[in-house]
Amino acid sequence: KEFVVETKTTASVDDICTEVGELHNLMLAAHRLAGQIDQLAKHGPMRKQAGCDDKTGELIDPLKEKASNPHYDPLGFRVGKPPGPDVAKVLTRTADECRAAIDVQQAARKIAISRSKIEEAINNIKGAVMIAYPMNLPEHDIIRTMLEGKDDVQAACPKEAVDPKSCVIWFARKKMDRKEKLSKYCGKNEKMFLKVRLQTKNQRMPQREARLDKDAQTKMMQYWHKKNEEDKRLKEQEEEDDYLNSDWANPKAYKAALQGMKGIRFR
Repeated sequence: KEFVVETKTTASVDDICTEVGELHNLMLAAHRLAGQIDQLAKHGPMRKQAGCDDKTGELIDPLKEKASNPHYDPLGFRVGKPPGPDVAKVLTRTADECRAAIDVQQAARKIAISRSKIEEAINNIKGAVMIAYPMNLPEHDIIRTMLEGKDDVQAACPKEAVDPKSCVIWFARKKMDRKEKLSKYCGKNEKMFLKVRLQTKNQRMPQREARLDKDAQTKMMQYWHKKNEEDKRLKEQEEEDDYLNSDWANPKAYKAALQGMKGIRFR
């Protein structure tokens, strides 16, 4: 996931790595929270154990539950009792706002990601949850755990999350030393735009970036396909007119044969 961060060339690589790692984890947490809020608006709070009744602890028949409950959760994680439609719209809207705060299109437009906007979106979700459930969600609900800051993103997303204190960034196929200043790698031009790769400490050197972006690659493929179609069409036309190059289609062939000039080529 790409995002833009503003910094100074005088900043240390250690501070930049920590900031970028924390932002990356915060974006992961916000994305997970927004997805859970969508499920809350559709199917209500979580069960203590997936597929089991909270009161009896017995397994629930999914066919009977689906037939009797229009808000049944097909995955069996939630109880199937969502809030009212008006409150559900508020929950969905705050989830969409949270996703907009971490939208990857901001990187394409070179808009710096804002920690304050992400935290504001999370606080808006917290307020919407309190409106929907004034007595708060059950303690075992993952949304309550996340809103109370008890959820460990690194444990929940071990393949995507990083440790801000030990993560590294790569630039120009070189690992930046956390003890150095950023100016060592890019000079002192404050208007420079660097594209770096964030990785964990133990990961190997990242794969080389493609020289062409997706848009340029798509345009090249379209041009190549169009040119192939044009070449194919011209080839078919040449095959249709190929008989004109035959000896029997030459109007001067009889005269050349009488004069003994047939088969003679001039260079």
